[in-house]
Amino acid sequence: MFTEKNIPKLIILTPIITVILISFFNIYFFIKNQNNYFKEESKRVENEYITKQKNVLKREIESIINYINFQVNNNKKLSVEELKNQILRYTETIRYGKNGYIWIHDTSYFLRAHPFRKNSINTYDISLKDAVGSLIIKEFVNKTVKKPNGVFIEYYWQKPENNTPSKKLGFFRLYKKYNWVIGAGLYIDDIQNSIDENKLLLEKRIDKYIKLIVFVSFFVMILIGFISYLMSRKISEAFKHYQENVQKKELLLEDMNKNLEKKVQVAIEEVQKKDRAMLHQSRLARMGAMLSMIAHQWRQPLSEVAGILMELETASKFKKADDILIKESVEESNKLIQFMSYTIDDFRNFFKPDKKKVYFYIEDSCMEAISLIRASIKNSNIKLHYNIKMNYEIYGYKREFAQVLLNLMSNAKDILNQRKIENPRIDLEVDFKDGYSIVTVQDNANGVEEEHLDLIFEPYFTTKSSTQGTGLGLYMSKMIIEKNMGGELSVENTKDGALFKVKIKA
Repeated sequence: MFTEKNIPKLIILTPIITVILISFFNIYFFIKNQNNYFKEESKRVENEYITKQKNVLKREIESIINYINFQVNNNKKLSVEELKNQILRYTETIRYGKNGYIWIHDTSYFLRAHPFRKNSINTYDISLKDAVGSLIIKEFVNKTVKKPNGVFIEYYWQKPENNTPSKKLGFFRLYKKYNWVIGAGLYIDDIQNSIDENKLLLEKRIDKYIKLIVFVSFFVMILIGFISYLMSRKISEAFKHYQENVQKKELLLEDMNKNLEKKVQVAIEEVQKKDRAMLHQSRLARMGAMLSMIAHQWRQPLSEVAGILMELETASKFKKADDILIKESVEESNKLIQFMSYTIDDFRNFFKPDKKKVYFYIEDSCMEAISLIRASIKNSNIKLHYNIKMNYEIYGYKREFAQVLLNLMSNAKDILNQRKIENPRIDLEVDFKDGYSIVTVQDNANGVEEEHLDLIFEPYFTTKSSTQGTGLGLYMSKMIIEKNMGGELSVENTKDGALFKVKIKA
């Protein structure tokens, strides 16, 4: 067990041991990585050298093709057969690398040129086999005819002046004018010898690099260990000094902890008071909005009742107020008063809080919100367009969802009136995408100021005057959508105005 008395020793020994372990593991992993690097680099060197040798074969064949084309295009004296014979004899003289040479067959499998098979020139060569029994001439010709621009083929063949067969890589191209299959090859063991030499040079270079790094690492490890020892001594001394200070402050901390619980309880109570105040202000704001909408809903029927009374008064003056007119006026007035009574019931039911979640169609909530604000919007000469593209069921609080839509449209109406926009418009659209119902409310009031976009859902933030808003409508709307119903409420600016988007699982 470690005690406070052992801590100074631990402070001194821990960094030294840590440096030694880190250095050891760094050296170990470095050597391991270098070995892996050697393997990868060896493979790369091998592939690169083989690619280089393939390019050598391609260049040799390309040179012969260019030579043949030159002779054919510039032949003025020789007949075609004489020219062919001259070209074939010339190719037999070409050498490259250690054991490289050129040979030619035609597409009928006849040997036309070969520096080491002079006795087989112009013979039918299709039955010629390599050391493993493959009909190599047939394979050369058939594959080259299929790929006239060039094909690589591996086979086994003895080197010149050597009867032992070796693996060989050949490259073949078709010269279509004479139907010649021109071949060139390199022996794999010749290539492998060069690759092994390159690998040996690479291995020596990496070994030298590893020895240098290991030496430097041990030197740095010793240096850092010494410095760590000196630093640890200083830290140990400082630790003793701080230990004394900590003991003093622990006594102060105990006193603070005794009062901390009381302070936390007071803070919780203050937060709860603020939440209740915000909820109360939100209710008052909704009550004010409700009264304003009721006023707009009642304005027209009250005007009609006033008109009916004026008509009765006029008829009475001119002694034309008979029983039929009085009866019709009373019936019409009763209808209007009954409509006003229904309006009160609609608003009272609309603003009752939902007690439990239910499944409901989004269009129903939209229509409910529109019916309550339609008169207010119409009174402000604002056009309301709504488009229900896809109507899905969602799970949540139906009235609260409708209150959110009502609040968004009410805010749009207020900003349109505040900015005195020409041809004011509010667009409500319901759509479906990727399993979510999307409800958007957009106006043409030129959008929200950029500096306000990040603050618009904060409590008590408002761009309206104190008599017009409390700054809680959008905050409460976001709480309803995101915390109560698991959806998302966001805002963005478009070219015409602000677009509020409600996204909720369908």
